[in-house]
Amino acid sequence: MNLETINFDDFMSYDHKVRRKILNDPELLKIMVRKNIKEKRYLHSLSVAALAKELALCHYVDPEKAYIAGLLHDVTKYFSNEEHDAYLAYYDPDKLSYPESCKHSFSAKYFLKEKLNYHDSDVLNAIYNHTVCFSKDRLSMILYIADKREPLRGIDDDVVKVAKKDLSKGFEMLSWDVERYLREVKNEKFIGNSL
Repeated sequence: MNLETINFDDFMSYDHKVRRKILNDPELLKIMVRKNIKEKRYLHSLSVAALAKELALCHYVDPEKAYIAGLLHDVTKYFSNEEHDAYLAYYDPDKLSYPESCKHSFSAKYFLKEKLNYHDSDVLNAIYNHTVCFSKDRLSMILYIADKREPLRGIDDDVVKVAKKDLSKGFEMLSWDVERYLREVKNEKFIGNSL
């Protein structure tokens, strides 16, 4: 089987054992994800995955789950607002009023369950919370930090350094920085720990 030809929409047509093998092997999953998202988003996802794994190792969180969450977190990033809303209208109508820039984290959870039959609740919860982090579980905080401070973003501050020692403190620092950015730079309303 050539993973380079697997489209997310065709994934469920493959044998159950093959699907399970792909979903449980980060290297195979990486090949399939690369085929299905844009190159820039793929490089970002790899960088998020690597940082998430690094942070997970500092806090006794399953590093493979952290890596997979980082790899899959933006699978619906390029969906249209209508595509996001179709998932949200069916599964999570309360999120329909959220800004379009947040919806991909919510729709990704349902897309992964529906299109890939992916059901790891820890990973799905972290992905769901990577733009607006309502959850204080360690994997969600790790993915939130990794997404906002992965090296390709070029942001030079102490968030990652602090988060490696004290995850909650690093998360709090980042939340305040995101709030300031949204309010002062983007002139947007802050929602929880948005974007």
